[in-house]
Amino acid sequence: MFFEIFPASLKHSDDITNLTQTLGYDANREETAHWLNALIHSPLHHVFVVVCEDKVSAWLVVEKRLFLESGFKAEITGLVVGENYRRHGLAKALVSAAEGWAKQQGLAKLVVRSNISREASHLFYPAMGFHCSKTSHVYVKAV
Repeated sequence: MFFEIFPASLKHSDDITNLTQTLGYDANREETAHWLNALIHSPLHHVFVVVCEDKVSAWLVVEKRLFLESGFKAEITGLVVGENYRRHGLAKALVSAAEGWAKQQGLAKLVVRSNISREASHLFYPAMGFHCSKTSHVYVKAV
């Protein structure tokens, strides 16, 4: 399957919305466009899209993060591959692109967190050279 990876642009927001909704997130087109615009203009983030058959079939967001206890790291904060495009190397290519971006930023580590319910990702990331360093709970409180 032929595909290309590009930096995301606002013209991709509808396709990104559709992919995001397939994972069960409630994001609508307006929210996605707003958030994508902020990420595109952020010096700490990069959004990659995979274009296949003239549409976005996968996306990844990587962020430069600073932790007081461990310094700077790159973190993949989102990765979605459309159901019809899985098992064709798109996620692998996106993670490699994120690694390249992290190196350009002078970062030595790439981190990713994965929901325990995403079983396929728990096979994928170790196959990409990641190791599980810990498990955690996520707590949310409205403010």
